Amino acid sequence: MVKKRYKKPVNVGEVHTIDITGLGHAGEGVGRIEGFAIFVPGAIPSDRVLVQIEENKKNHGRGKVLEVVEPAPGRITPKCTVADSCGGCQLQHMDYAEQLRWKRQLVVDGLTRIGKFVDPPVKSVLGMSEPYYYRNKAQSPVGKVDGRVTMGFYRRGTHALVPVKKCINIHPLCNKALGVMGRLLEEHGLVPYDEATHQGLVRHVIFRVSSARSELMVILVTNGPSIAEVDQLVDRMKAALPELVSVAQNINEERTNVILGDKTRVLWGRPYLIEELNGLEFAVSPRSFFQVNSKQAAVLCQQAAFYGQIRQGTRAVDCYCGTGSIALHLARDGADVVGIEAVPEAITDARLNAELNGLKSVDFRVGRVEVVLPDILQKSAVDVAFLDPPRKGCEPEVLDAIISANIPRLVYVSCNPSSLARDLSILAQGGYLLETVQPVDMFPHTSHVECVVLMSRVEK
Repeated sequence: MVKKRYKKPVNVGEVHTIDITGLGHAGEGVGRIEGFAIFVPGAIPSDRVLVQIEENKKNHGRGKVLEVVEPAPGRITPKCTVADSCGGCQLQHMDYAEQLRWKRQLVVDGLTRIGKFVDPPVKSVLGMSEPYYYRNKAQSPVGKVDGRVTMGFYRRGTHALVPVKKCINIHPLCNKALGVMGRLLEEHGLVPYDEATHQGLVRHVIFRVSSARSELMVILVTNGPSIAEVDQLVDRMKAALPELVSVAQNINEERTNVILGDKTRVLWGRPYLIEELNGLEFAVSPRSFFQVNSKQAAVLCQQAAFYGQIRQGTRAVDCYCGTGSIALHLARDGADVVGIEAVPEAITDARLNAELNGLKSVDFRVGRVEVVLPDILQKSAVDVAFLDPPRKGCEPEVLDAIISANIPRLVYVSCNPSSLARDLSILAQGGYLLETVQPVDMFPHTSHVECVVLMSRVEK
């Protein structure tokens, strides 16, 4: 019997009027034509849009907005003049309250469709009272536009440079430095890097800020070790940016889209900034991982510690601990903590952070969580485990070790609703109850959402 071939209801190049009913994980509007899903960047739920079909894949299509026929009640005019072209934001044209509502829905959808949870206990998203100028770090590629050195951000889905003089998401000090550095690089005669030819010197300029102390670090990412008359350049940076306390150089000579290379050196000033979360101090060096939204990172760490029910002597393990932001909150509250992280530099920073805060009840260990955690759990009982994995989620061996150890409480922090839903489903099958899910908006005006989850051990 010959299987009848499914005929798609759309073809590339066709124009259709579509009612947008949902939001995709990358922030695109989602509508349907005869049940066939169409993803439409720039559209939001409740829009009616005129769309030209650009892609026609097996299970879905993609289109571009030709006209917003009937705008959604939550549609607004973006504050940023390059919001349509810059790749940094996906939801600037959506009212912030609507952003929070739809981010919660993304979490619910993931837990329902992927995790197979029925009516998952997802709370309203913890948003920001002022959702602008929140990023303490900005990475600006350097290029030439109309023959002049230009800085900005990449056009969505490309490496084409969009000139940006001011970004509404980055800290005012980052914006100030962004406005200064292009001019200084031009006047100093430094040639921007060209990806196509692998020629030129300056690839990116990275700005980091201590929002607690209003201090600035600038990192020059270069295609080679030598910067001509570097001392004069640093002097001009110091004169133009009085808040500057550190200048570093990162050397990346590889043909790669990865921003940072392996070698970093401080050209002038301090080796790190000091940021503060909930009264704790954290050293932020040029290559440190640190949450880019300090205000919401404080909220997230507080929420995680609260779910952990920390008391004096609580035995805790913090998996994928990074530079220790959660672990140090737990130690301050009285827990005995073991932190595990595969990146040696992060553990070095975590130990420094423990020393800065005078916290001795935390033991940071270098190694892959799937290797180190089972060994810890075989030797001693743990009251609560914290999981904060990368976007891909936890390795199966980590989940197996936790289930086998019958740890009473789990706190899972995730930046990816899909991998979160998958892992929570495995844990639920292993005897854990999904108690509550608290989304936190770490990245306003983007499609990203962070979650803090509490699970407790029950009988199967």
